[in-house]
Order: sequence, then C-alpha cells, then structure tokens
Amino acid sequence: MSRQDLQVEQLNFTVPAAAAGWQRNALIVGVLGAIGCVIGGFLQLDTFLRGYLIAYMFWTGLSLGCLALLMVQYLSAGLWGLVIRRFLEAGARVLPLMGVLFFPILFLRTHLYGWMLEPVKENHWYLNTPNWIARYVLYFAIWFLLTFGLTSWSKRLDQRYEVYPRFQALAGVGCVLLSLTVSFAAVDWVMSLDPHWGSTIYGLIFVVGQCLSALCFSIIMLTVVTRHDPYAEIVKPMQFHDIGKLTLAFVMLFAYFSFSQWLIIWSGNLPDEISWYLQRIRGYWGYIILAIVLFHFALPFAMLLSRELKRAGRRLIGLAILLMFMRLVDLYWYVIPNFKHVVIFSIWYVIAPIGLGGLWLAYFFYNLRQRPLLPAYDPQMPLFLHQRHEH
Repeated sequence: MSRQDLQVEQLNFTVPAAAAGWQRNALIVGVLGAIGCVIGGFLQLDTFLRGYLIAYMFWTGLSLGCLALLMVQYLSAGLWGLVIRRFLEAGARVLPLMGVLFFPILFLRTHLYGWMLEPVKENHWYLNTPNWIARYVLYFAIWFLLTFGLTSWSKRLDQRYEVYPRFQALAGVGCVLLSLTVSFAAVDWVMSLDPHWGSTIYGLIFVVGQCLSALCFSIIMLTVVTRHDPYAEIVKPMQFHDIGKLTLAFVMLFAYFSFSQWLIIWSGNLPDEISWYLQRIRGYWGYIILAIVLFHFALPFAMLLSRELKRAGRRLIGLAILLMFMRLVDLYWYVIPNFKHVVIFSIWYVIAPIGLGGLWLAYFFYNLRQRPLLPAYDPQMPLFLHQRHEH
C-alpha cells in the first residue's frame, strides 16, 4: 500500500451524522414553503409569480454557480477546491429538481412575460413562445450532461479509476457552454420581462453573481462541517484564506460588470435604454440600489482586504450570509420594477425563496450524504495532506 493510501485509510472522510437532521429540517421547511406557494398562487397569482421568479433565479443560480466553480477548480487544479468539491458537486446535482420547479413559470408564463400575448415585432425572431420553451429544454439538457459527466467521473475516481485527465477536457468545453447558456437564460427569464430593453453585458453579471453565491455557500458549509471531527483538524485557515481571496475577486468582478453596464447606458443617454435605470433609482428604488452598492460591494470589499478575516471561518461566515442575502436583493431589484403595477413588498417575496430554499437544501444534503466529504483518491490529495501536516 502506498504512502498516500495509508494516509487516506487513517482519515475518516464521512459526512457528519448531523447532516441527516439538516436534511430533515430543510425538507420540513421546503414542504411548508411549497404549501405556502400553492396558497399564494390562488390568492395573488401575479404577485406570487414575481416572488417565485426571484426565488427560482436565486436557487437555480446557486446550482449553476456550483457547477461553474467545479469546472474552474478542475481547470486550475487549485487546492482550494478540494475541501469544497463535494459541496459544489452536491449543489450542481440539485439541477434536476430546479428543472422541475421551472414548471410553474412555464405553465403560467403569460402572467410574467407580456410579449407572449403581445409580440414585439423587432424581437419576435427571438422572443417567441416555441423558441423560448425549446431554449429552456436545451439549457437544462446541457447543464444535466455537464453535471452528470463531472460527478459520475468523480465517483469513479473515488473507486480509484484513473480518469482525472478527462475532467479538464470536459471542464474546458463546459465553461464555454455554461457561460453561453446562463447568459441566454438570464436574457430569456429576466431581461425579457422588459422586451424593449437590452444589454450585452447582462448575462455576465448573472454568471459572476452565481459564482459569488456558490463561493459564499461553500464558506458557510465549510464553516459548519469544521465544527465536527475530523474536519476541525483537516481544514486549516489557509483553505478559508484561499476561498476568501476568490470571494473578494468575484465581489470586485461583479461590481465592475454592473458599473460598466450602468456607465455605458448612462453615457449613451438613449431614451430606450436609460429609462430602465431611471425607474430603478427613483424613490424607494434609490434606497435599494444604495444598499446594493454598500452591502454587495463596499462593505464586503473593505472587510475582505483583511487577511485575518479571510482566515477565520467563523468570522467569514457572517459576511458570506450577508452577500447571499444581497444577491437575493439584487435579483429583486432586477425583476420587480419591470411590472407596471408594482407591489413593493409582499409576503410572497419571502415565502417563495424560503420554500424553494428548503427543497433545494433538502436535496443538497441528500446528495452530500451519498459521498465522502473529501475526494480521498484525487491526485492532489498527497499535496493537500502534506500542507495539512505542515500547518
């Protein structure tokens, strides 16, 4: 038996037993939330669907962000990804559930997308119902194939098959496909709420936001599992430090893309384009965008400059929770102002994210419990274990 095999055999990589309780509690919340969603559909259908769309984009985006980071980790071969790989895989494998949860939007689409009832001539070649549905099928087919390929090969790697080089080949193609499909999905499901407005950088904002959500969720999960043996000894501050630096990079990238979109449109001062921003900075919406600037960029940017904060999971988790909440607020700011009869706040804007979140987390924990929490036979594990002993 090799030295790596001896080290692996001496370590227990099983998921903490408490995960079964986490799954059960999440499922209870999800079922109660789903009942609330059904009630909302009967009482205030239009308002509920807007909240449901926000929730759907957030939780589907989290799965897509997990898939994106998983492929980035395989391409970069970074050790930062070893400790969160199972979280990313489990999150990506929730995509089949999200494909099913799209059905309320699919079947009640005319309550959200006015252009389906009154076609827009200049965009009709793209914004028409048959093509919109066909693209939904195509998006999820590609996402399913990428997820299945990466996770099934990862399972074979746990069984000590030598398939590692295939990961990078699939991840390279997958990053391109994922970027394109996520960008077009953001256009189809959110930007088309206002069929007269468009932005070429819009999809990239969603791609970066999804990766940021996945990083924050990974920080939360990593902090939680390090409260259980043996991960308190296995996961060291340097792993949090690496993930914290990535989070800082995505915070800045998100701010850069968002500011670039605003600057180009504001400088152009075209009535068809600038009106989209005008209705999002006036009155109540001005406070929302100020909160996004402060708590989605300025505060996280300042805090993540601290080396001590990035190395302390119990301090970093608070910032991760704040960023995930602000991702939800950002989606709210993108979606709600598109509608003429705006309901600024509704209980369904809260119930829908909680309900979908409970179902998402229940399926996530189910996936997480199927595999060891660390990829023991990954070729990078000897280096990871060496760093563990050094630190």
